[in-house]
Amino acid sequence: MLNLFFVLAIASFVLFILILVARVQLIKHYRRVTNASRFTVFLSWLLIIIFFGSLGGIVYGVGHPNALPHFYYNRHKQETLQTKLQQKEAKQKAKQKVAKLEKKVKFAYTPVNPKLDGNGEAKVKFILPRQTTVRVIGAHSGVIYATFSSSNKVKEISKAFNNSGDYLVKVTTNGKTTNYKMTIADQ
Repeated sequence: MLNLFFVLAIASFVLFILILVARVQLIKHYRRVTNASRFTVFLSWLLIIIFFGSLGGIVYGVGHPNALPHFYYNRHKQETLQTKLQQKEAKQKAKQKVAKLEKKVKFAYTPVNPKLDGNGEAKVKFILPRQTTVRVIGAHSGVIYATFSSSNKVKEISKAFNNSGDYLVKVTTNGKTTNYKMTIADQ
């Protein structure tokens, strides 16, 4: 509906200007001022009324969007589009936050001082940053007890150990190797 008011305002303005130009051309051609016909006067006033009526409709439509359903529909579409864009931006920001947090994650294992429980097991949870490889090696025997790695995501891995003693934990992240000493105590 609002688009109709815009079209009417523009069309009436253009037609009114064309009537004025035609009238000036007639005056130039005959080199004298003549009275305009009743039809020309009627059409000029009709176009002026349509022009100002359309401007009033445009002002009313902008001020009262619920009164003109077409205008409200377009506004609703814009609000929906803005909401979708805001949701997309929020998801991108969340992904960026997760990526920043994942970069800050360091290698760790819990509990720091593991002990064998009543079943003869010590459960240890390893937290691996992105692109990290971990090898758990017997400190005295050189036997590899566990090997695990993470790809592009932070990973949590649980491992149960059956023997007490000293272990060497070799952590390789981006080509840089760090050694940790882990001791599993008896009950």
